[in-house]
Amino acid sequence: MFIRERPEEAADIAFKKIPMGDMTRPMVVEGIRRFGQAFPEGVPGLPSQQGIKTLMEFDVKAPLKIKEEITPEKVLNFRLISEVKEELEGKR
Repeated sequence: MFIRERPEEAADIAFKKIPMGDMTRPMVVEGIRRFGQAFPEGVPGLPSQQGIKTLMEFDVKAPLKIKEEITPEKVLNFRLISEVKEELEGKR
């Protein structure tokens, strides 16, 4: 909640506590703003669809040079997780 309401102050605290190398204050403030937008309010740790799109764009597609679109629904498909869970429960 603090970072959403006061990203500039959050950036100042980050600079005091975390070595930032050659990052500028505006870069850190913008990063904090984007982080705050990526997660919906009231649900800690659960990314929004826009957050997933941003993550996929910059952390997956760009480094791997993937051209096609990856939808958030494709990432949030829990079928594989449930299949693994059922298999593990069956081994007990």
